[in-house]
Amino acid sequence: MTIDERLQDLAGLYVLGALDGPELQEFETALAARPELRQFVNSLQPTVEAVAGSIPVAVPPPELRARILAQIAPQKVLPLPDRPFAAALWWWRAIATGLAAICVILLVSENQLRQTVAARNMQLFQYRQLAQSLETATNDLGHAILALRESNRLANLRITMLNSLIADTPKTVAVTLWDYQQEGGVFVVQNLKALPASEDYELWVMDEHKTPVAAGVFHTDASGTIRMDFHPSREIKTPGQFCVTEEVKGGVASPTIKNLILASN
Repeated sequence: MTIDERLQDLAGLYVLGALDGPELQEFETALAARPELRQFVNSLQPTVEAVAGSIPVAVPPPELRARILAQIAPQKVLPLPDRPFAAALWWWRAIATGLAAICVILLVSENQLRQTVAARNMQLFQYRQLAQSLETATNDLGHAILALRESNRLANLRITMLNSLIADTPKTVAVTLWDYQQEGGVFVVQNLKALPASEDYELWVMDEHKTPVAAGVFHTDASGTIRMDFHPSREIKTPGQFCVTEEVKGGVASPTIKNLILASN
């Protein structure tokens, strides 16, 4: 249940001790019946304590009462009770209302600051996830290189990075490891979006004449990862560039250039 503006004003006056009479009775009745109002009053209390001491107390000059009595001396009047602060009551209530408004503004500012901090924490969490993903890709590539080193093939190996050409897949990491002796290699990719069952990704190798040669079709797993051995469909002694396209199921004989998503420099 929301707290209306009038109750918020009364709450500010209440924590400052400026309520009396029917208003005080009305507010205390509402305070006893509404938990959210009690919580709001508790939230205002620290702010009031912080700012109340900065407002000077307005005290009427001592000669004010005597001057008023002198002006009405010819008339018979009943003696007034000696209440030195009665003339300042209007000023006090105005000051109290201003303090209540300040308390509400400070409370709203605090909530906005908390929301900003929460948004920044979410961005930091997303950056950490991206760093972990890239670390996983690096580890997978390291394992592939280690396996090739153990089989004495590293000296004949060419490592090529493939860059994402699609704006919505900036996290994709792909590498080919070409073995000159075997005339084939290993393809590793991370964070590549999944395709429908009616389509395949197709890897291509450019020969010395810059003609694309099909090197295999593949699908990624649920995390967008694949590691596969590949061999071009015809002999290539010295490969040029590597690239990946989206094709129909089973692949095609010539790449669809408009569906190019990964390519090496």
